[in-house]
Amino acid sequence: MNQPPPHGWQQQPPPPHGWQPQQPPGGWQQQPPPPGWQQPGYGYPPQPPRKKSKAPIIIVSILVGLLVLGGGGIALFFYLHANRDGGGPKRNDALPALCGNVSEAALAKARTTNPNGLGSSERDSPTGKNTRCSWNQTRGVDGSGLRETSVYVMNVPKDAGREYQQKVQQAMSNTQGTMRQKPLDGLGDEATAVLLDSTSAYMDLTIYVRKGDNVVEVNYIGWDVGIFTNKKPDAAEFEAAALSVAQEMVAKL
Repeated sequence: MNQPPPHGWQQQPPPPHGWQPQQPPGGWQQQPPPPGWQQPGYGYPPQPPRKKSKAPIIIVSILVGLLVLGGGGIALFFYLHANRDGGGPKRNDALPALCGNVSEAALAKARTTNPNGLGSSERDSPTGKNTRCSWNQTRGVDGSGLRETSVYVMNVPKDAGREYQQKVQQAMSNTQGTMRQKPLDGLGDEATAVLLDSTSAYMDLTIYVRKGDNVVEVNYIGWDVGIFTNKKPDAAEFEAAALSVAQEMVAKL
């Protein structure tokens, strides 16, 4: 594709229509000079042929070196960016008392040892008390990538069964990816794990549990790092970490 000339430059106009190269007058033709003929040098001796300059070779070598170094620098940038520590400074946020049901060991397994006071709350509702707990990563402790854990406990006397079913059905209706459901035995009165399966590295797992008048929702999200970009976490380890949090929260309700 032809490119427009740089600013200020003009393209040379084409010759007029019908223009022919000018010929020597009177049918004269230009002749090549005889062998060995040299044009007059105006008294100066003929000059020896110039040696070819090595400058183009040196310039090309420098450019190749810069490209190699530049490519390595870009690769190093993406590697360091992907493998940076995913956590923040350690906080001492006070969470609602019910959040203490989850041990430090379970939080360490989930790689979310940093309490998040802004994401936690405890409120009274017409049916009982609702508690939300939130944790994320601690810098220098929980590694790279991303992990976030949140727990929501609702007290719903007489309607806990219906609330539980509605939560599961609502999760399965998510259209952002393929939703996968798996019943969990031995956890509360009934429990289900719902996994959001997408083409990205992002993994989103929620465990719903009903125990008596309480409905518990444990949401666990994150991704791991590859060489230059993010990758999906190991599904079995991811599920085991979320399940540990759910088991400890439910056990003391």
